[in-house]
Amino acid sequence: MADAIVVEGWREIVRRMNRLPKVAQAELREQARAIAADEAARIQRAGASDDLQSQAVATFIRARSDRVPSIVATSSRKAGVSGGATVRQLFYGAEFGGGRRPTTQQFRPWRGREGHWFWPTLRADQDRMVERWEMALRAIEREWTREG
Repeated sequence: MADAIVVEGWREIVRRMNRLPKVAQAELREQARAIAADEAARIQRAGASDDLQSQAVATFIRARSDRVPSIVATSSRKAGVSGGATVRQLFYGAEFGGGRRPTTQQFRPWRGREGHWFWPTLRADQDRMVERWEMALRAIEREWTREG
């Protein structure tokens, strides 16, 4: 199952971030959170316009604070639907489907790694998000280092 978008040259980018002063890393964290918040809102809208299970779980999608844009789509709370399922259980069923096991019959057909609304939206926007984040990193590097 897809858990992340992989960026080429990731290790070098992490080294660059680690060389920045803590204040600069905090600025990068703020920029990354803003990018993730924009995308989380787009994903929430995609879920809200999908089926009832997706609508129920879309409200739990949030931007997370990190130096890279990060979005969480799960919670340990009960979702209040599907017989007391947790948000995490409902998210995976609403996003990827089910139907093979008796415990997943309430979901639409399994879609594999493709997903129904979360991952398609994220994949469609990944280039724009990565570009925004790289521009933010470069700007912060220029501001805080002589090398940048």
